[in-house]
Amino acid sequence: MHILFVGKVCPSRTANMIMKKTGKNPGFQIIKFSRLILDGFIQNHSQVSALTNIITSTKKIAKSSTEIENNIHYHCLPYIQIPIIQQILQFVYSFFYTLVWCIRTEGDKIILCDIFASSCSMGSVVAAQLMRTPKTMLLTDMLIPPATISQDTKKWWWKMFFKMRVRSQENGLKKYDGFIFLTKYMNMTYNPNQKPYIVMEGSVDHTFIPKTLTQKVSPRVIMYAGAIEAEYGFDTLVRAFISLSQQDIELHVYGGGKFVENLLEFQQIDSRIQYKGVVTNEEIIIAEQEATLLVNPRYSNQEFVKYSFPSKTSEYMLSGTPVLTTKLSGIPDEYFKYLYAFDEETIEGYAHKLNEILSLPNEELKQTGLKAQEFVLKNKNNTIQAQRIEEFFRTLITKH
Repeated sequence: MHILFVGKVCPSRTANMIMKKTGKNPGFQIIKFSRLILDGFIQNHSQVSALTNIITSTKKIAKSSTEIENNIHYHCLPYIQIPIIQQILQFVYSFFYTLVWCIRTEGDKIILCDIFASSCSMGSVVAAQLMRTPKTMLLTDMLIPPATISQDTKKWWWKMFFKMRVRSQENGLKKYDGFIFLTKYMNMTYNPNQKPYIVMEGSVDHTFIPKTLTQKVSPRVIMYAGAIEAEYGFDTLVRAFISLSQQDIELHVYGGGKFVENLLEFQQIDSRIQYKGVVTNEEIIIAEQEATLLVNPRYSNQEFVKYSFPSKTSEYMLSGTPVLTTKLSGIPDEYFKYLYAFDEETIEGYAHKLNEILSLPNEELKQTGLKAQEFVLKNKNNTIQAQRIEEFFRTLITKH
């Protein structure tokens, strides 16, 4: 099978290079999520090409470029960093690239688009329609951006841009032949015509080798990695941590977001809090394995949580370190057999649960983490998840 993926993805070395050049997170989580799927396709003997809109340079103008890693052919779009012109260029270039790919590719073929790569996905969809090639859509989050988006939506032109983008994305849903969703709730909202779909929460790297004797750091570390936003329960988590009396614990925080300034103020109040900034995914993985407890404080009563399966859940579980999370509706019940969960989403509730878990014997914490690791490695690795997607693709190709 030949698969063309259209979205934000690149080799890990390229993502690290972008961060080194710009000092900004290039989107490690979505890049890793997409790359794991593509690598899973390769493991199942498919031929994979990726048309990516990722910006790899600080220059305002750049030509297209090509990379090959693990038999995945990455083709990076050219870009001109001028609003509107950039979107038009992406649409046109992806249209012709997909057109040529469809003509040259023999045998079973299908296109998988990340809808959040709007302009290039639209170009590829139009070309696929002309060539009668089946096209599927990957949806990893709700289309209407939540309150935590990093862009300044108070500006009128950002508001207009988001309205136009969401409207075009909603209209574009009708053009796809099938969908890959991260939660069952997405199907209810984004598949009104009931086209074929599958649900795939996430995946972990099948090549990961568990460390049986990971050395935990001292003092004990409660760790969070991701978007640092008050809306994600972060203010509640920090205040709960400050209320803990133990002196042999630290809260290590990785990532970026609007709450960072507040976090730095809390750091001045309580020296046990350490902000580690934005680092590579490789550094995050090491820190997760060394920590005592990994935490996700995101509130479960917000509407948008139904439409997301936090990728950190799978990554946390893979580390072999026990995980404490809220009971997000986007996480299937089977996962909670291997996770600790907050009972109350308040400062007192978070503090009580943290105290409770930190009081457990080290061996019990270790076994909880290892069982979660075994579960995701055995049932949710990227080779298995990609195999499920390919079976879905074959039914679409046959019908098409």
